[in-house]
Amino acid sequence: MRTGRTSDLLRRRAEHLRDPSLKQYKFETVYRTDVYEDQRGLEQILHDTYNPPLDKIRPISPRNPNLDTYLDAARRYLSQ
Repeated sequence: MRTGRTSDLLRRRAEHLRDPSLKQYKFETVYRTDVYEDQRGLEQILHDTYNPPLDKIRPISPRNPNLDTYLDAARRYLSQ
């Protein structure tokens, strides 16, 4: 339903439980990495794969000059 990044999973889970539009959904951690580039690319790949209806905007703008860098980092992460 929604994708995102966080540095604090417990805090983010609690925020979702308090949010009336999100509390009905299961909070699921898909990938764990502290590497910023991986996080950005992985979030975009999840967004492109599932087209989450509650995401208002695309995680990475198509005009972002680092788009390919982030996606390449995510692909390397996924191939490990």
